[in-house]
Parts: sequence; C-alpha cells; structure tokens
Amino acid sequence: MLIPAILRKDEILHEFQKLQYTDDLMYEVGCLDNYMPDIADEPEKETYQYAIVDSNDKLVGYIGYSIDWYSSQAHRFGLMSFDRGNPLIGMALFEVMKKLIDELKLHRISWYMVSGNPVERHYDKFCEKYNGRKIVLRDVFKDRLGKYHDSITYEIINEN
Repeated sequence: MLIPAILRKDEILHEFQKLQYTDDLMYEVGCLDNYMPDIADEPEKETYQYAIVDSNDKLVGYIGYSIDWYSSQAHRFGLMSFDRGNPLIGMALFEVMKKLIDELKLHRISWYMVSGNPVERHYDKFCEKYNGRKIVLRDVFKDRLGKYHDSITYEIINEN
C-alpha cells in the first residue's frame, strides 16, 4: 500500500542511512554519491513521494517521481526496497505506472537505471507490456571495484 512519504519521513531517512556506501544505493542513485531523499514537509505540485507499507503497516520501500504537467510526462523516478525480495515493491511500482498510463494518461514516462540492478528484468517486462523501449549506453559508469556498468533509459510513449 502507498501512503504519503511525509507520514514515515524519519523511518525512510533512517533506512536510507543504513544503505550509505552500498551497491543498493549505487543502483538507486546511478553513481557513487551518497543520497538521502528530500522528503518535503509541503511537497511541490510536481513531486510525488510515497512510503510503501505492508498490511501490518511495516515500511518496506520508498517510491518518488515527478510529473511535468505541461509536457505530460513522468520522470525522475526513485525506487528503493528496504525489504529485499518483497513482492509489494513491484506491486506498488506497477500500481503507480498503471495510474500514470491508464488514469492520468500521461504522454511520456521515462526512467533510468544502472545495469546490474536486479530489477532490470522486471523493468524490461513492464516496458514490453506497454510497448516502450530500452536504450542502452555502454560502459558509462564505473563502480568502486572498477567494473563498468551501462546506463539504461526506459521510455513509454502513451498514444491514448
């Protein structure tokens, strides 16, 4: 279930603090910088931030994105699981994407990813389902161990 992130701000920030200097955070941010989401007390009209909670009200993840209403596009997605392997994360993301495409009928949805992220195959399937495309730029990012990763962009154009 999605609830406004502001309701669980301290918990979300604490979970992100635990992930500093990890590969999980590297995949979230797409670089070696550390990151804490800026969960605003009064969000801007273009910014949407949610805590993902289970049926027992336990925090399991975070999702945030922006909508440019003028150009009818959603972008700047951030997704983090605090409970690795929990299917609620994927279900929450699917719920958000479905709303953006089917209810809000946004024209364009795009997001970025670093190769090696375990969620890549799920993104591939989702993109395929909505006739999107995957653009891969080779060897854009080098991790702490010297391994190169591709930068991947997904885009879905809604023709409705």
